Amino acid sequence: MDRVLSAIRAIRQVTDKPIIVYPNNGDIYDPKPKTWSPNPTGSEPAFAHLVPQWIDAGARLIGGCCRTTPDDIRTIAQAASANV
Repeated sequence: MDRVLSAIRAIRQVTDKPIIVYPNNGDIYDPKPKTWSPNPTGSEPAFAHLVPQWIDAGARLIGGCCRTTPDDIRTIAQAASANV
């Protein structure tokens, strides 16, 4: 999730099209054994903190990919609604 903001900023420089982001929950996938490891920072994803930054940078649709939960999506929706 730490790369999302910089990716949005880079994309915004080359397009006016809506930007869509759907990061995972911060866990790390290892393709060799095909397993997930918990987020190495040991903290919950900071969607409530990050979503407003992503919107301010130009994201217009925000969802969740691998291992995001319904609670994560609820947090994303609440943070997006508060930022409108």
